[in-house]
Amino acid sequence: MLICIFLSQATVTESKSNKCCRCLFCLLTLYSFFLLSVCVLGFLCSFNISLPKRVEALKGSCVFIPCTFDIDQQYKDDLTDSAKRMWFKAGGSTAVFNSSSPNTGLLKGEIFGTATQKNCTTRFDNVDQSHDGSYYFRLEASGKLQYNYKETTYSQVQIAVLGECHIVVEGSSVSLRCSTKIFCPSRPPSLTWSSSLIESVAGQQYQNQTELISDLNFTVSHRHHGVNFTCTATHQLQKQNTTKRSRLLSVQYAPKNTSVRINPAGLVLEGRSVTLSCSSDANPAVTYTWYRDTERPLNPVQTGPNLTINNTDPTHSGRYYCTAKNKHGTQNSSVLLDVQCDVRVSHLSFTCCTIYRLWLSQDSSHGHIFLAADV
Repeated sequence: MLICIFLSQATVTESKSNKCCRCLFCLLTLYSFFLLSVCVLGFLCSFNISLPKRVEALKGSCVFIPCTFDIDQQYKDDLTDSAKRMWFKAGGSTAVFNSSSPNTGLLKGEIFGTATQKNCTTRFDNVDQSHDGSYYFRLEASGKLQYNYKETTYSQVQIAVLGECHIVVEGSSVSLRCSTKIFCPSRPPSLTWSSSLIESVAGQQYQNQTELISDLNFTVSHRHHGVNFTCTATHQLQKQNTTKRSRLLSVQYAPKNTSVRINPAGLVLEGRSVTLSCSSDANPAVTYTWYRDTERPLNPVQTGPNLTINNTDPTHSGRYYCTAKNKHGTQNSSVLLDVQCDVRVSHLSFTCCTIYRLWLSQDSSHGHIFLAADV
């Protein structure tokens, strides 16, 4: 039983690999399917083929190539269902796939329909980086009907194999497609979606003569990062047979929920150490930069998630800003540090260090900074 999950992304900003998962599913990038009808026999335009210019697949998954062809009418009597439908890699002389033995070539999989239907739609299974490259279709029938559909560069399809996970960016429109074969039309299978974020999700379902298909369309947000989407195919044959395939989404997004805390919490006494810690929710990870509002213009004080001040005194008082930044955006947070004197009591006298309370504030209407000191 075969069940495939395809993913298409309407807004593509990046296609880097990520070690977040090993995705054993099919990836179909519909946005790159620019179907081309190419005439390859001069002005007759009799031999032609329609196929994507480029398709992408995940390593270890499968790739789907929608394809139809036509022939010169003088050879129509030579075309039978026994004709061999073959794929060659550009520059190679040996077929990497042959419809007469689909599981013996360099690329293994399935070709759909029949030769007389002029169908060359093909699925290649378990692809890896060695399968990167351009491929062209060849038809071998009886008589003189033997033809390579490679006369122009546009009659070839480029297969690009990505890393183990495909990265999507927050705000992108994504479509997950799940499909399974229909073995018995009178007892068709069912497809259901579920996710680790929501128990059940509804997909748009339809079928053709050989497959049942369910599409799940949504706009990704940061909440979808690390969420598994699972498609379950149930076949009612002699006994119920269930198969599941999952897709773990890796979503990139700008910093969110950036915050700063003081450690230790509570009163900060002169002469003690204090650490300011900054945290943020983001993917990929952010870089942190610290600023003080006593600097005009604001100059970086330190980088990194933690800012430690040893042997504090009142001059360290003020507002500290943390900036969290990655390639998708920036977010700031701040905290007010107030260093107070340490009061000590001796045998006969009471000694108090000078108390400085340094309040730096900005007048929003005049833009002035006020300094207040208590002695």
